[in-house]
Amino acid sequence: MISLVTDKNEMFFLPSDPYAARITALLDTYGTERSFAMFWVQRVDKLPVAAIGRVDGNMTLCCTENTDFEELSCFINTVGFSSVTFDVQFAERLGITPQKISYTVKYKGNAERYNGELLFDYDKKEIYSLLCECGFELGDYGAFLSDVCARLNKSTASFAAVESEGKLCACAFALFEGQKSVLLGAVATNPAVRGRGYASKLVGTLAEMKKDKDVYLFCRNDGLAAFYAKIGFEIIGKWAVYSV
Repeated sequence: MISLVTDKNEMFFLPSDPYAARITALLDTYGTERSFAMFWVQRVDKLPVAAIGRVDGNMTLCCTENTDFEELSCFINTVGFSSVTFDVQFAERLGITPQKISYTVKYKGNAERYNGELLFDYDKKEIYSLLCECGFELGDYGAFLSDVCARLNKSTASFAAVESEGKLCACAFALFEGQKSVLLGAVATNPAVRGRGYASKLVGTLAEMKKDKDVYLFCRNDGLAAFYAKIGFEIIGKWAVYSV
């Protein structure tokens, strides 16, 4: 049975993984009474076995081996989504052929911290522009600002930025700070200053700052796994996205 979440405590069963980080961070941000942000739990024999989060049509699935995939697949197609993110190992059982797959990495420790000045508050327009310049598909600025500020204000996200000669040169986010785990991402460096170690040290610094929880990151492409391995991350699987 799949039922709507009415109490955040219903999500405490979730494991420490990047999908749970995303779902619980969004739940802590938006609560259970927003029509654009909805959360569900699947139970089998009264035990919780999967969680679903959907914000503005973007869905995240956190599945286990005990998930009833036939019911879950029917449910998500019935309620609808614009995109769905999940662990690729469950793709066949969900009946989904992903359009994008890449590595999931987990922080194992001892990254080099950035020894210069880190900025934890910065002009969001400049952050947005840098991310767009680096190929991130963010939609319009208004939607980006609303979502990011909502999470920053609830402490379910944070970021760090670095300037060089008064100009933004790199940024990295703890995109989703969940109950037991954190998902990093939105790592970007101005093309003019690449190769100077800004991105690696920013990510390493954030990972060290958040390591009281398990820290994960979705690689944007397979080639980045080697880059993150140098900072102390290890491949643990693959994430997948399907968009309609």
